[in-house]
Amino acid sequence: MNRVIGYGVMLGASLLIGTHTAHAACELTFGDYDLAPDGTGWVNVNWQCGQPVAGFQFDVSGMSISDIHSGICDDLGWSLNHDADTVLCFAITEPDIPPQNTPTHLLTLEVAAESDVLAFAESVIFAHPDGTEIDVDWTDTIILDDCPADVYPPDGGDGVVGVDEVLALLGDWGASGSPYDIDGDGTVGVNDLLAVLEAWGACD
Repeated sequence: MNRVIGYGVMLGASLLIGTHTAHAACELTFGDYDLAPDGTGWVNVNWQCGQPVAGFQFDVSGMSISDIHSGICDDLGWSLNHDADTVLCFAITEPDIPPQNTPTHLLTLEVAAESDVLAFAESVIFAHPDGTEIDVDWTDTIILDDCPADVYPPDGGDGVVGVDEVLALLGDWGASGSPYDIDGDGTVGVNDLLAVLEAWGACD
């Protein structure tokens, strides 16, 4: 079994044992980043939460991960695991991540950008030490293009992100190979709609 998937099963099992009582909403966001013209470089991931964390897993879109390191996870000696689009980190005997009342450097991703929009994907799980899942806002994105959400008409846009983009996305919802796949994850879905809403209005 793939190491990341195997540990993911373990993390999922710990949540099944818990009571599934969600804790207060917390935020998983992007921090500083530095990408070369060819798209390679690093991206910091930040975490803010009033609850302790015993382990987590998240997927990314728009980029391919080659390494993970640094941040509070590395400082605490956690097990850091990844494949091209999944990160899995947890404590075995090491301390849990304590509550972080301000955005704190969780870890650094070494990546190659594959899209103009870098985002977290829908598979985001953060586990409280009591085994329950923490409610997480993971909707933050990094937009590399000046106006990547201006996708209608599909031959170059019209300088405005608005209703036309929403209708185009809904018309191609779930489709692969679509010009409206803004985040480049292979299908038209929630992250693409979030990118449109974030960029709403005239392009600068």
